[in-house]
This record gives sequence, C-alpha cells and structure tokens, in this order.
Amino acid sequence: MTKPALLLMLSMLVVVPSSSAQEARNAVHFELGGSALVPSFNYERRLHTNWFGRAGLSVVEGESAAGDTDTTFVVPLTASHVSHPAGNHHLELGGGLTIAGGDRQDLYDFGDDDEEKFSTLFVTGIAGYRYQKPRGGFQFRAVFTPIAGGGDFQPWAGVSFGYAW
Repeated sequence: MTKPALLLMLSMLVVVPSSSAQEARNAVHFELGGSALVPSFNYERRLHTNWFGRAGLSVVEGESAAGDTDTTFVVPLTASHVSHPAGNHHLELGGGLTIAGGDRQDLYDFGDDDEEKFSTLFVTGIAGYRYQKPRGGFQFRAVFTPIAGGGDFQPWAGVSFGYAW
C-alpha cells in the first residue's frame, strides 16, 4: 500500500466517528440560575448533531404582604449549538425566550406595573461550557445567560447538573 493511500484511509477513520458523534438524544437537568433566573427542571432534546432544544419549568412561591401565597410559573425555551460533538468538552452558544406569569414577584418585575397578576416574555442568551459524553451519562453546564426584557438588561449566569441518554 502506498503512503498516500494509507494516509487517506487513516484520515477517513478520524472523520467517520463524528458522523455518529452525539448519540445521546435526550437529557434532563436541574439548573440553578440560568435562563429561568431561578432553579428549574429542564428537558433537552438533540435536534441535530450540534443543535439542542430545551424546555424547562420552575414554580416560584412566595408570601405576599397580605399573607397570601404568590405563585409564579417560569418556562425557559432555548436552542443551543454545541461544539465538538465527538468530544466530552463543549462550547455552548445559543439563546431563547423565557415566559413568566402568575402572581407578581420582584424578581420578574420588568416595569412599574402594580397589578397582582402578570405575564412577561424576555430574551436570554447562552454562552458557556458543557461537559457531556457523546453516548450520554452525567451532564454539567456552566453558562453566562444575559437577560433582556421590558427595556432592561441583566447579566446572569447558571449552573446545571443532569443526565443524558
């Protein structure tokens, strides 16, 4: 076998594994901070080799001045591009929308509206580190998630721990 043919075959072996790189299609994780601003449970699905879509849920309860329980529901919806699908360490870049509604609480107070019930939508970005093996297992993320809504901009961050399969 000639040297160029051998090099060609070896280079094909290096390229071929990336076609089946990210085998784990689903993940669940618990996120502190991040796109929901508060702790949330999230389900994530691989949409393509490097693209993931996520939907989460957080329920925030607090006590009002009148002694009633205030409940706010938060739903982050995001899409992320993850680098190096054949590796364990990834750069994650993305963004999305977060929907919050229910009883007004200070954390989601984008504006001067004094009504008890509210609903709001804000935009969030994602830039950070992800540890996830191609075949699944333990997942870790540490991300910068700036948030913009109602004319306000807040730098924010999050950390998540989960499992991919």
